Amino acid sequence: MEEKNRAHHWAEEAAKLAEESILTEAVLTPKPGLVDAKDSGSHKDMDIFTFLRSAVSLREGFKEMFLSGYHGGADLKELLKSLRPKGMDIEARMFEATKDINTHKGIIFSMGLLLAALGNHMSRSDYQKNQLPTFTEKDTEEVFQIIRSMTKGIIQSDFKNLNEKTLLTHGERLYKEYGFTGIRGEAEKGYPVLREKVLPVLREGGYKEQSYDSRLLDMLMILMSEVEDSNIVSRGGMESLQYVRRSADRFMKDGGMRNPTALEKLHEMNQDFVKRNLSPGGSADLLSLAVFLGKMENIL
Repeated sequence: MEEKNRAHHWAEEAAKLAEESILTEAVLTPKPGLVDAKDSGSHKDMDIFTFLRSAVSLREGFKEMFLSGYHGGADLKELLKSLRPKGMDIEARMFEATKDINTHKGIIFSMGLLLAALGNHMSRSDYQKNQLPTFTEKDTEEVFQIIRSMTKGIIQSDFKNLNEKTLLTHGERLYKEYGFTGIRGEAEKGYPVLREKVLPVLREGGYKEQSYDSRLLDMLMILMSEVEDSNIVSRGGMESLQYVRRSADRFMKDGGMRNPTALEKLHEMNQDFVKRNLSPGGSADLLSLAVFLGKMENIL
């Protein structure tokens, strides 16, 4: 009974941290093309209040994701199967909260995987306290490895027989047209942009003299310069993806948020992206994961 209660404490804490991470990304300002506390970016059907309602609707489902991982055992492929209906339930709650506006479908997938992997990792831990532990780099890498094992073959499985289908989903169409694997591809590879780019920069500690929001905005720009963002491709094609990547890369090469004119540059980038109808939503989702893991490792 004590172990069961401890698992529920961990699940509560993990779901609360996931909610905090998503809310942190939502209110971070200014974010080019994205909904933030100042404007709606390239989105005409939602604003920051839509995002807040959406974010707080996810917590109970995220708790269930953690517990699914904790009780899921060693068969990680079966664990992934068990998560799909739970993910659909969370989506339904999101759509109810937002009146059918898709605010967080991408992060439900990625944060759900992360929480289930965290639960699975904690089920094998001899940690005895009710609060979640502070993660080491090794702990984080083990969670990424669980995600890789869970999602191995997901691209081949989810995108098979596309030529036989007449009605394609958003992700299927991009895969068929561009070979674009999107967030599934990121998951199957264990989120390399987080492992190899974002988290190492945060661990270096060179950002500690910067304000919290400046650190996060630089992390967002690193993500935008690297991620195969299906949100951008669906709005403007591959040329737009390359444009966003170049814009973010140039921002970082100019000093990122350390540049005295950084905020002005971000406002100009926002106006430009709105004009082009571009929104790097995939990068925003990955920023939420980075915040979650940064807080787990106590580097944010």
